[in-house]
Amino acid sequence: MTEERKETFEEEKQNQKIDEEPLSRMSRNAGRHQKQKKKEKQRPPAAPFTEKLGAVWAAVKRYCRFALRILQSPVRIVGEDGFSRFKYAIISMLVFSVFFSIGNWFQLKASQQRPLGFGERHHTFFDGFTVVLLYSLVFLAVTAGAIWLVSRYMMKQKITMRDAAAGFGSLLVPAVACSIVWMIFSILNLPVITVIFTALTLFLAVSAMVQFIQMLYKTAERASVDVMYCILAAALMMLVFTALTWPLISEYFTASLIPL
Repeated sequence: MTEERKETFEEEKQNQKIDEEPLSRMSRNAGRHQKQKKKEKQRPPAAPFTEKLGAVWAAVKRYCRFALRILQSPVRIVGEDGFSRFKYAIISMLVFSVFFSIGNWFQLKASQQRPLGFGERHHTFFDGFTVVLLYSLVFLAVTAGAIWLVSRYMMKQKITMRDAAAGFGSLLVPAVACSIVWMIFSILNLPVITVIFTALTLFLAVSAMVQFIQMLYKTAERASVDVMYCILAAALMMLVFTALTWPLISEYFTASLIPL
């Protein structure tokens, strides 16, 4: 009997040790967690400017990832089901307008030293930059509106203006990349290369509109006219808008379009 009691007593001790091990681990983990909380509380809070700067940098990285993804295959990615990046599309329009406005002002400044001197010479940076920036944003918004009108009334597509801006702005990413290169050559004042990249940038911007109209046409079930006429209708709207506003804006753009 004594031997049996000894065995049972030893078994109980072993069981107590086994039960105490997870409890001790839990208590150690809880202690570490409390220490980490104390350290975090003791740390000085980050300055508001640092927080804002970090948020801006994070947003820039997210947009760069979006742009790199679009550049890999613009039409295929924008054509994916459920793809909607309205915020990034608006950022693309804004970035395109900013780079174009900066490069355009340097072209205005360089027109003073050119033989023919096309373009006005007396605009300050704020004047030349702001006017071109606002006009570029309005022009891109009108382009998205033309796409919406064509898809709504010629293709019978029930899309919103937000969808039209999201698709067109996303396909504008290649033009944004090209405008950055164009701005660099504009600042360096290399007329021949600047003209080449001006034509390429405009071509990519127009291609974004054409490609998005074709994508919408493929999904249309009750299109009343051919896709060619849809593209022509959108292009005609843009030409009419340009013709009506050109007298107001021509002095800001002539130096870039005719760098002579």
